[in-house]
Amino acid sequence: MRHVTFLSNYRFNGMLIGALLGIALIMGQVSWSAPQPIAPEALAAQLEAGQAPLILDVRSAQEFAEGHIPGALNIPYREVPTRLHELAVFQHRNIVVYCEVGVRAGIARIALEQAGFEHISMLEGHMQAWRQVGLPIDTALTITTP
Repeated sequence: MRHVTFLSNYRFNGMLIGALLGIALIMGQVSWSAPQPIAPEALAAQLEAGQAPLILDVRSAQEFAEGHIPGALNIPYREVPTRLHELAVFQHRNIVVYCEVGVRAGIARIALEQAGFEHISMLEGHMQAWRQVGLPIDTALTITTP
């Protein structure tokens, strides 16, 4: 009967996980590169020029009602996977995703990428940066459809 000590088993699992993470990182760097985030001022200029991409606010409906980027579409991040059909027309177009500070937008971005959306950017600094720069904030709750 062979006995494996906890310490040796722990080391093996740690090496295995480390190797798998290393491979995943290398494969990830080879297979795609993330687009650069868009600065709030650059997005505001696109809005002003009438050339803005789809702006997707993935915060809660309450946060959206308290103030959002003008023209943004609100789909809370947890609902993105079940509401992809609403965004289908944008699968090959530019989309800027934002939340308050970035975590929820990152989750939504992964869901969009896995669904085949190709041009997804994050708003640099997210809503927090938009406010800090003093850019326009909308509180209208008109329903925008893509």
